[in-house]
Amino acid sequence: MSVWRRYLVKDGTGRLIDLPSSQLDRADDGTAPLPHFAGRCVEVVAAVIVGDRKTHARVTELAFTKLYFDQMGYVDVAKRERMIRLMLESCADRRCRAERQGVSQDKCARLSRRAVAARDQLIREFGWEPKPSERDAALSRLDPARLRGAAPEPLRTLH
Repeated sequence: MSVWRRYLVKDGTGRLIDLPSSQLDRADDGTAPLPHFAGRCVEVVAAVIVGDRKTHARVTELAFTKLYFDQMGYVDVAKRERMIRLMLESCADRRCRAERQGVSQDKCARLSRRAVAARDQLIREFGWEPKPSERDAALSRLDPARLRGAAPEPLRTLH
């Protein structure tokens, strides 16, 4: 069984086009830019797919995210770092889930407010809500079997 990633990018007309993971990886690690994305924020469908590449592959995670590029066409490092910080802050309230000795309720309330604010900001800056037709278009490209048949299991999202 294999696990791999696939990316689709929403172009100017609203169509979803393939973005090879190798190209995105190079733009992310600073080795090869994507000049046609320079200075832009693009809407990306990020999928994790598990199974045999020829048959029975299924989307196990699907995320609709925004990706920011710098003026050269590389993934914007400052925006990436902000996203990571917000993701970490969004987990702040998990420190108070289990009753722990010495953790005050005030501290837990502050952590909870901080986590909720971070999650809200993360969604505003780095997420997008697809229309049903966009979600179906993504699934028809990535996992057509999911659109057929009855009541498939729900998709998990990364964000």
